[in-house]
Amino acid sequence: MDFSGRVVIITGGAGGVGQTVTRRWLAAGASVLVADAAERALDNLRDACAAEAGEAVSRLATVAADVTTEQGAGDIVADAVRAFGRPPDTLLHLVGAFAAGPLGAPDAPAIWNKMLSLNLTSAFHCFRAVLPTLRERGGGWIVALGSRDALAPPARVAAYAAAKAGMVALAQSLSQEVRVEGIHVNLILASTIDTPANRRAMGEDDAPRWVTPDDIADATFYLCSDAARAVHGATLEVYAHA
Repeated sequence: MDFSGRVVIITGGAGGVGQTVTRRWLAAGASVLVADAAERALDNLRDACAAEAGEAVSRLATVAADVTTEQGAGDIVADAVRAFGRPPDTLLHLVGAFAAGPLGAPDAPAIWNKMLSLNLTSAFHCFRAVLPTLRERGGGWIVALGSRDALAPPARVAAYAAAKAGMVALAQSLSQEVRVEGIHVNLILASTIDTPANRRAMGEDDAPRWVTPDDIADATFYLCSDAARAVHGATLEVYAHA
């Protein structure tokens, strides 16, 4: 697909999924601002893109940001304007984290707060931050990465599943609010994704059956394309084989 002329913010774009999504959107012609809390990962992403992407790296900007705060989320929109001279038309919200444990464990309150902050509060602030520019330009795209656990939560992941379920409600309510303005808000619900972190945590045996970062990138392209012009408030299930 050709997305030349698009200005895309990718939050969490230096993570295991985000790196692939960033590379794919650059290859598709977009100008991409990657926001991530991990400065070293941003450095590695810039170095890798400089080595691999040729002239496309001129369309990449990066910024270290805490998008769990209103200020941090608002700043990245201004950063995109400074980097590319025009406001963003697309937000790919990939920020998230996973933690598990029994609800009665001593650290359960800390896990609860962390899961809500990274998986739900970050989406709330980023959605709000980008809305004014999307409204001003008469439309745009918001896609967030959710989880199958939002719909079918297994044991010991109550905080994570609750946060991801909250993201579904947030996105679907916002979609009802802004769809008449030409703003598309949709979610990707993924099963286990094949990232280095998941391989370290879960082993290698089942990895060939997992969703790949390229699968996620393909889903973002679809949801931000003319092919999905009538798709609003959807939860696109990307489950692969596991």
